[in-house]
Amino acid sequence: MEDKLFVGHGRLDLHIGNCQSLKDKRRVIKSLKERLRNHYNIAICEFGDLSLWQRTQLAFVTCSNDKSIVDSTMKKVIDFLDKTHLVSLLDFKMEII
Repeated sequence: MEDKLFVGHGRLDLHIGNCQSLKDKRRVIKSLKERLRNHYNIAICEFGDLSLWQRTQLAFVTCSNDKSIVDSTMKKVIDFLDKTHLVSLLDFKMEII
């Protein structure tokens, strides 16, 4: 019997409305990343728009031997971001391999 592994990865484009400096942005993004890691057990990093203080791009990854768990986790991350007041979700792309 072949063991299966499903890896889901997502790219997020976010707007941080109440930031007035890069220091404010770092505080918000650090808090957001910690909350997402703790609640959904994902790996997450900031990779784009590093010098802009009201925009950021994040990438996240999750994996499981059950494709529905990967899909559910990814949808929960997006739902969380839609409901949070810290950032506005401008765009996202998700894929399961």
